[in-house]
Amino acid sequence: MLTIEEAIPATDYLRSQTEVQHTYLGGLLTLFVGAVCSYAFPSKASIPWFLFLLLLLVLGPLVLPRLMPKGNLFTYRIAILAYPINGLLMGFIAFMEIWKVMPLDFPALPTINAVFPWLSVIFPAFYYVQQFPNWRRRIQRQSLHAEQLEKPAPADHVAQIEELLAPALSHSPTYEEAWAEFATVPATLKNWKLYLQLDAEYHGVWRVSFNGPWALVAFVDGTRVEVVKRGELKIVADDPQPGRRKTLCLLRWNKNLFEGRITHDNFLKIHAWNASKGDSPERRPPPKPKDDGLDADMFEVMPTPDEDEA
Repeated sequence: MLTIEEAIPATDYLRSQTEVQHTYLGGLLTLFVGAVCSYAFPSKASIPWFLFLLLLLVLGPLVLPRLMPKGNLFTYRIAILAYPINGLLMGFIAFMEIWKVMPLDFPALPTINAVFPWLSVIFPAFYYVQQFPNWRRRIQRQSLHAEQLEKPAPADHVAQIEELLAPALSHSPTYEEAWAEFATVPATLKNWKLYLQLDAEYHGVWRVSFNGPWALVAFVDGTRVEVVKRGELKIVADDPQPGRRKTLCLLRWNKNLFEGRITHDNFLKIHAWNASKGDSPERRPPPKPKDDGLDADMFEVMPTPDEDEA
């Protein structure tokens, strides 16, 4: 078993490796092909043409990453440049397609006819605002990724981290397995607007792989992996009860703080691992809450009304 001093550099290297490998440039290629088709083909609008263009723009970013090789530092840097290029391509496609439709045709008002196609700037503007945090994050981490990949951790240490993380990324957990999962910012009718906030965090399913005095927390696709010391994966849940599908919770580890949902069994496993002094999490329920306050240094279990149940 790796010590935490050995696990941290190996995990940092694996995190940089997975993040650069997830730059496939499928969106850039799809928009480029769409722009060429929009310019070169039908000059008049038709339903088959719009269906073709829509399928191209929707399926391209989903299919191309499965066909392309894994990314590297070069594709990571190209992805930074792709941010402004993608917006320009979106605007160009929208501009060309609006000209083909032109629902406004007032002979007495030529100015309105000329202005209408410029509504195409709405598409790149929305893209630039929505993707700006991710673009900024990539710029900020570019030098860090380059430094860590140029000085890799020992290969056997990285292999042990990958081996420990692999079972947690393959399927849904059972109570008997020494790993757990939780979801951040769940899509519900109450908080769906959180997806529109300008942040660069991943929202979805996260996995926790326990390993004695430390654990690995990673997004379900293997990115954003971090080492967490025992006791530092802090969790507060609203009245966790057996049989409830999901429980509202807050989780904090390292520099992260998330709102999310967690099942009762997964809550127990994370809480037991934090409280355990041995090499494996103890299967025991969390202590009952003593007060209604939230300590600044440690999350405790807090009862809340049942209307929060999802």
